[in-house]
Amino acid sequence: MKTKRNVLLPLLTMSLLAVTANSAEPKRSAAREAVADAQQVIPGGIDEFKAVEIGGIKQWIHVRGNDARNPILLYLHGGPGSPMMADSWTFQRPWEDFFTVVQWDQRGAGKTFGESGRKVDRSMTIDQMQADAEALIEWLRRTYGKEKIFLLGHSWGSILGVKVAQHHPEWLYAYIGVGQVVGMRRNESVGYEQTLAKARALNNVQAIKELESIAPYPSADGTTSLPKLVTERKWDVALGGMIYGHHADNEVLHWSMSPDYDANDVKSAELGEQNTIRVLWSQLPRVDFDKVSRFECPVFIFAGAEDRTTPQTLAKEFFDRIQAPQKKFYKVEGAAHYVVSERPGIFLLDLVRDIRPLADGNR
Repeated sequence: MKTKRNVLLPLLTMSLLAVTANSAEPKRSAAREAVADAQQVIPGGIDEFKAVEIGGIKQWIHVRGNDARNPILLYLHGGPGSPMMADSWTFQRPWEDFFTVVQWDQRGAGKTFGESGRKVDRSMTIDQMQADAEALIEWLRRTYGKEKIFLLGHSWGSILGVKVAQHHPEWLYAYIGVGQVVGMRRNESVGYEQTLAKARALNNVQAIKELESIAPYPSADGTTSLPKLVTERKWDVALGGMIYGHHADNEVLHWSMSPDYDANDVKSAELGEQNTIRVLWSQLPRVDFDKVSRFECPVFIFAGAEDRTTPQTLAKEFFDRIQAPQKKFYKVEGAAHYVVSERPGIFLLDLVRDIRPLADGNR
């Protein structure tokens, strides 16, 4: 009986989970319909949801705004492989009065990963992802008749953002960095030390034990194994360094309620996130912007005061060092890594007051 019970229990558990998921889906479908209804753009606005040819494959974008005369803002999501399209319903709607906002599921992420048949592209490189971003910007400029756009890079997306801003500043009204990566080795080292310090301040014995067990972090050669990364991020999240005041990141719940995603897309996003980080993680230690000293376009950096994922202390050092035609740094209190959704009102106020006017006269 014991052996039989051990065989049957996983099957029973899987059946119960399937029943639970199936019973929950009608409610999620209704929730998605409600969100879609509340998110409708006004008559005459832009709401275009489609896959476009970028870098030789179909990649999904959602273009939304209430006035086609408004400037375009392209959002480069984090990860790598962590789409923001399906999270955007939690914060983006007010932006659409001032910008035509473009959410893009990058190569290996979300709906784009699903479009590929969930085939893992082990040839992905950072340079290829930068080329994809530039190809999309060219497509947006051509399609919507815009000489320039605003470019927002979050976390991993801030790596692509800096690279694009350095390569094609003439395309940009401004580069906006949120959760700005400066150099992966230092980012990981400082973030780890800050997370460990937080664990010690809280006297969290389990966190201290697990974090100390992965030292040195990163390794002496600057690399970090994925198991060590998982442990560090586990406690980064649990101790509020990812989302301030929260001990979990409920991104899958948000995806499940998005009108842009169905259950199949949510699964694609989960699998894409897992696989893309595996492909690109070994390349990230080479990312280092310490030698970047000047931008030829305006630069704005937003950093959550409690961000230990991409430490705001490093983002401030980077900001202080660079020269740009115009620049401003925003240290956002009561926020960590997801400033746009943690303090949405403050973020939008700064975005509209300080950054949006750069496009005035170019509607």
